[in-house]
Amino acid sequence: MKYINIAVFIILIFITTSGCIGEKNIIKSNIVIITEEKNPIIEDIKVTTEKVSKIEDYSQVTPHFPGVNMQCICNMMPIDYWRSVDYHGAGEYEIISELNNIPQKGERVDVIITVVDINGDQLTKETKAIIWE
Repeated sequence: MKYINIAVFIILIFITTSGCIGEKNIIKSNIVIITEEKNPIIEDIKVTTEKVSKIEDYSQVTPHFPGVNMQCICNMMPIDYWRSVDYHGAGEYEIISELNNIPQKGERVDVIITVVDINGDQLTKETKAIIWE
């Protein structure tokens, strides 16, 4: 039994380091939120795209209330999974989502960030457009 566990461990290391698993595309948003008179304001959104191992999971999550939400739209269709993190006031937030549809090179992708309260009501919303490369 001990040798089976060691063999499985070695095989898993080989698979993850050899690229056999493959990669997938993600969109990462770094969001800066400030507050004025207790109202959230999205001050800055930085969006990057990356390829990560298929082992990493950035698919659907349960919505957070209150929360900071991200949705990515291309050609008027959502291309990512629902992603949300807890909103706890002014600060920096990071949201990462894998894509279920990959845009064509040169297509515009709108990354929509919303802040919602405990009831799911929208408090603020901003959109950052990027061109897919």
